[in-house]
Order: sequence, then C-alpha cells, then structure tokens
Amino acid sequence: MAHSDRPLGLRDGFLPERQTTLDLPTIKTTVLLAALLLYALGFVALYPVAQASVSKSVAEGNDPALIDFVGP
Repeated sequence: MAHSDRPLGLRDGFLPERQTTLDLPTIKTTVLLAALLLYALGFVALYPVAQASVSKSVAEGNDPALIDFVGP
C-alpha cells in the first residue's frame, strides 16, 4: 500500500468514521429498556395500594384464603 492510499472507512488513518444516525436495534433496545423501567416503576407504585386493599379485606373478614373452592 502506498503512502497516498487511505484505508477504507477510516478518518486520518487512525479513528473509525463516526456514525451519524442511530441504528434500528439501538432504538429498539432503548424503547425496550424504557418499557421495562416503566413496568418496574408501576409495580413499585401500585404494590402498596394492592397490599393495603388486601389487608383491609382480611381485616373485614373477607380473606380469600378462607373462601371454599367449589369444583366443577
């Protein structure tokens, strides 16, 4: 390779070219991580509400564990 030949895809022969647009897999990964984070935050926010509701029902005597199962 002669000194004047430039390697393909390299700037100044040292650094790879900078990507100017995001790839589709990068966008999909970002959306998936955001959805998982929202799911986790929703669970953390709603769990105490559900726990309080179940505790109130048990205190009133409506414990789901005491309900007899009637089979088909």
